Amino acid sequence: VVDTDGGNADAVDSATSSPSAVSPPVPAPTAAQSSNLAELSAQLREAAAEIAEIAVQAGRLGVAIDAAKALREGTVPEVLRKSVLQSAAAAADARDIVAAPPSPVLPKAVESPIIAAAKRAAAAGARG
Repeated sequence: VVDTDGGNADAVDSATSSPSAVSPPVPAPTAAQSSNLAELSAQLREAAAEIAEIAVQAGRLGVAIDAAKALREGTVPEVLRKSVLQSAAAAADARDIVAAPPSPVLPKAVESPIIAAAKRAAAAGARG
C-alpha cells in the first residue's frame, strides 16, 4: 500500500468522520415516534375533557373560568381544580351569615290593637 497523501491518512479519516462536516438527513418518523404522538394526542384530549368538566363544575359553584385560555396556557387540570375550589371557598366565606344582636336603633315592636283589645276583654271577663 502506497501512501499518496504524504502520511496524512489520519487527517483524511478524521475529516470524513467529523459530525460537523455534514449533518445527516432528518429521518422519517418511526413507529415509536408515531406511537408517542398518539399518546401525546390522547393525553391532550383527556386533559381538555377534564378541563371542560372542571369549567362546568366551576359554573355550578358560581366561579367563572376560561377553559380555552387554560388549554392554551397548558394549565394542568389538578391546578385548575385547586384554583376553582379556592375561589369557591373564598366566595362561600364572604357569604357566611353572621349572628348579630338586634339593633338598638330600631323601634321596639308595639302590640297590635286587636291583641290589646283581646287581652282587655279576657281580663274583664276574668273579673266578672
